[in-house]
Amino acid sequence: MFQVTTLIGDAEKVEKELIKSPPPSEADIEAAKALVKEKGEAVAQLKSAKAGKAEITASVAELNKAKENLSRLEERSKLKPGIPQKDGKIHYSQDIFARQAFLTVSGQLQVETYACAVSSVYTFGPTF
Repeated sequence: MFQVTTLIGDAEKVEKELIKSPPPSEADIEAAKALVKEKGEAVAQLKSAKAGKAEITASVAELNKAKENLSRLEERSKLKPGIPQKDGKIHYSQDIFARQAFLTVSGQLQVETYACAVSSVYTFGPTF
């Protein structure tokens, strides 16, 4: 039997992404958290000073951008190369089948390999 999984393709994508742009360092994440805190304090100060609506709206927009950037950084820092594992075994709940799955060896599967070698191939029997 052949094991079927979609995790290998996903793992390759993650590895290529990590090579192209490495995950953020802990210092990058801390700097982004500090920026979010700073922007939040700025919004609070504007509200307490009863600033104009335009100023508060602009400050809130900056705060939202900082929060989005922080969430992207945190998400990227969680990316790990390789197939997802749990307790040292492949974590199939993230796979398309949500469990370990196999293909059986059938006559039809074997005929596919023969079809590459010779031009005319015939098979009979139950096929699904």
